[in-house]
Amino acid sequence: MLNKFDDFEAWIHDINPDIVGVTESWATPSISDSELALQGYDLFRQDRPVTREGGGVLLYVKDRLRTVKCELLSKFPEQVWCHFQNVINTKCYVGVCYRTPSVNIFGSPNHDLLQSLINELGSTKKHFMLMGDCNYRFLSWPPLAHDSNLTREALDFCECLEENFLTQHVVECTRKDAILDLVITDEPAMIHDMVNLKTFPGSDHDALLWTLQVKTINSESCRQMFDYSKADVEGMKIELQTVDWHKLFRDPDAEQNWLAFKEVIEYLQMKYIPVKRRLNKRRKPIWMTNKALKAVRHRCNMYRKYKDKSHPAYITAVRIACDLVKEILRIA
Repeated sequence: MLNKFDDFEAWIHDINPDIVGVTESWATPSISDSELALQGYDLFRQDRPVTREGGGVLLYVKDRLRTVKCELLSKFPEQVWCHFQNVINTKCYVGVCYRTPSVNIFGSPNHDLLQSLINELGSTKKHFMLMGDCNYRFLSWPPLAHDSNLTREALDFCECLEENFLTQHVVECTRKDAILDLVITDEPAMIHDMVNLKTFPGSDHDALLWTLQVKTINSESCRQMFDYSKADVEGMKIELQTVDWHKLFRDPDAEQNWLAFKEVIEYLQMKYIPVKRRLNKRRKPIWMTNKALKAVRHRCNMYRKYKDKSHPAYITAVRIACDLVKEILRIA
């Protein structure tokens, strides 16, 4: 799983989306948030709430959007939500969900619970975008009325969307010959330029990339840091010579002595070292070399160019990128 996450991290760094939704994360409480974190993103997660492997959803949102985690009233088990403010101070909700096709995990296929989630979104008139794998095998969208492959549950789900005047935007197959992954909004014009990406290894679903039209309030992330190049080193030395160290370290407790010493150093830092502000720019993953990052980008470019996983240029690019990433992990 960690190897796949490293590749996922490099892939996300390359396309640099504002929002990322992941289904079937297979995350469990034994996996900490730090192991799933992406630099520059706030992470929201919902692991499968029963002791059965699989499932789980992750939601990553750029930290500059200042998102807040929230919960809906619906008891649908595998969902996670957050919201952020747009320029007119209206909350925009973003969610990810996964409906398992297995009946014996939660005692039912969750058709009714998923519809209750859709009904809640429609009745409360939330401004929202919901993405996820609903595991209904739609061969086309909108579904054809005479399609004999549609189950009763899939038809009920479509009717539920129509009754709540919601829009589903995915029109191309996302896994083999079926549309399993859906993107649902309360406004038809929220989603533009949706494309299927087949470049992420280790998944049998296509990744989807689109433009979400919503005016947001961005907050540039910046941090304060000491400018040691302009520090008054001589002033610090002179003041350190006036410190009565015997008096300072009079406590027999080593922890208390350390805190006293730390307080002196922090005081001198603030007094003799100027502070500068620095914007947090997007950086590549710490573990990745520039050579490996270039190879990952080249792999993506080869797929965008040929749109064919069997093309020799794409196969070569995949092999080189994977070899470089594996080499870094072995060294680490």
